[in-house]
Amino acid sequence: MIYIVLSLAMGFLVTLIGIPFAKKYLLTSGIYGIDQQKEEKPKVPTSGGLVVFFGFVTSITFYMGINSLFGAQDLDLTLLLAALASVNTITLIGLIDDIHIDLKVLIKEEIDLEGKPEIEIHEKIGEVRTHGELIFSTLMNILPFQRAEEENSDMHRRGLGQLPKMLFVLPAAFPLIAVGAGSWTMNIPLIGLTIEWGLIYPLVLLPAAMLFVSNVINMLAGTNGLSALTSFVASTSLAVFAYLNQQTEAMLISAALSVTLLAFLKYNMYPASILPGDSLTYLCGAAIFSAVVIGNMEKFGSFIFAPWILEFLLKLRSRFTARSWGILQEDGTLRPQHEKIYSLTHVFMRQGLNEKQITYAIAGLQTVVCITGLILFTTVL
Repeated sequence: MIYIVLSLAMGFLVTLIGIPFAKKYLLTSGIYGIDQQKEEKPKVPTSGGLVVFFGFVTSITFYMGINSLFGAQDLDLTLLLAALASVNTITLIGLIDDIHIDLKVLIKEEIDLEGKPEIEIHEKIGEVRTHGELIFSTLMNILPFQRAEEENSDMHRRGLGQLPKMLFVLPAAFPLIAVGAGSWTMNIPLIGLTIEWGLIYPLVLLPAAMLFVSNVINMLAGTNGLSALTSFVASTSLAVFAYLNQQTEAMLISAALSVTLLAFLKYNMYPASILPGDSLTYLCGAAIFSAVVIGNMEKFGSFIFAPWILEFLLKLRSRFTARSWGILQEDGTLRPQHEKIYSLTHVFMRQGLNEKQITYAIAGLQTVVCITGLILFTTVL
């Protein structure tokens, strides 16, 4: 156990110490977002998930190394390496999404500084828009799944479209498929029914679930600290559940994510000095999913995902075009941008809460769900 504690401390410190340096680097590199819910609309460095990723990998690999040297505990390195491969792949996709620049905004800033005529915007854009990009843009305009932020001129980064992100996420499931992770059967309690999935599990269910989890965590956001705090609560509960069920590999992955998120939250809670970006939400999705699969905790994992599933259903009503963040009012509260409720954040905005209160309210809901799940799946079911 002492080696696990040391590895978690390593991950925490790497993240905590690395973020101040990362903030300066990201901001000077132009990797920033506009905090829409602050009066001054500040530029805040984004893609904070990159630092969390380094802390997470440090924690896992440090434990793998020290455990191999001193033989402290039986450990399935194959499962851990497969989980790391999945996390690495999906975090890279998130990073690519974070650094995808809105060329019109960037070029306009350059031209404004140089005092060149406005018409050169179109000339410069024409230089970088290849034939393939034009075809791809046309395709994405036809598809119904587009990011709501694309319509907002204040957002300097549009990110990838939904279709390429979904396709890019799928390879992240291959390492878990290769090692045969997860349970190919499902026992339904109370009625005693057992379902044999067979090849449907690795070929259909596992990739589809990876795709869903990685994207849905990205949906429940919109206030400072929200995505990181809810993921922290979920990963902590998974670590506890895995420990109680003697699933060391799953416990290590969940705990490593939990402690690195805790360090990140010091800078990401209201008022945030760094934003998570898709690199963090994708990282959280991949790590949580990997822990659930290699620890055979699918039922518990599905239960604690209830708030994210609800968020998915709410966003589905808007065909995934609704914005989770609101409009700042004079009294500090937030007003949703839509008449209907398309996000859990909208529910609490309608209660007259400010940004910080909304974050804690949704995280509190997630905590209640996780505690209920721990009680049900450890003592009842």
